[in-house]
Amino acid sequence: LRINLFQPFRDLDSRDPARFAANLERARRKLLLMQRLGVDLVLVCSSVAPDAVADPDQLAEQLHTLGDLAADHGARVAYEALAWGAQVDDYRVAAQVAGAADHPAVGTCLDSFHILSRGIDPAGILEIPGDLIFFLQLADAPRLAMDVLQWSRHYRCFPGQGGLDMASVALNALLAGYE
Repeated sequence: LRINLFQPFRDLDSRDPARFAANLERARRKLLLMQRLGVDLVLVCSSVAPDAVADPDQLAEQLHTLGDLAADHGARVAYEALAWGAQVDDYRVAAQVAGAADHPAVGTCLDSFHILSRGIDPAGILEIPGDLIFFLQLADAPRLAMDVLQWSRHYRCFPGQGGLDMASVALNALLAGYE
């Protein structure tokens, strides 16, 4: 067995420099654990914290800094938009910010639930360079009208057991060049 992705690393970004520094220290400790486990990819989800960074350039800069730290530990970072993220809740924005980080150790994670639960068209995946897509997570869910966080936490299921069009997410990721 192999662990392909260490997750989640929450609330990395912060408008408070001291908190961001503390979050980098927290990330360093996770990266050390990942080395011990033989994992080279960490999922960093968009922040839900009140001080989440709204400026995409500042967020890209913070991801670049994390990319340096990850590379020093032989790891990469897959940045994911949570459907309930405070500032980043759309996979297209997460991919743009990851690309703007301009670091070979920083890419994006596509999660079918986060994309489809918000009704976002997965055709936009075709605009993401394949080498920027570090991880594809496929999770199904029954179609329900409820708070997306609660829906995600309590009703996700295996592909084919719900009503989401995961095939379109997977197909577009493959067509974009995801391997």
